[in-house]
Amino acid sequence: MKCNYCDEIFNDDDSVMSHFYHLGKNHYDVLTDEDRIIYDIRKKMIESKSKYESQKQADGDSDLIFNSRNSEV
Repeated sequence: MKCNYCDEIFNDDDSVMSHFYHLGKNHYDVLTDEDRIIYDIRKKMIESKSKYESQKQADGDSDLIFNSRNSEV
């Protein structure tokens, strides 16, 4: 994957995330309006997923808790 704003190429296993962090760190100020909107949406989704994963880690899986409380087994 090649950056549209410079000549950097991303070939690692996680090239999509590397490209995403590269855009935010190096090119956010020059992103087009569409690219900035997409970047902001992706950033919120990543933050939301991280928050959910850490909450799930702390609280446990709510489906398993709910099912164990309400099952007749």
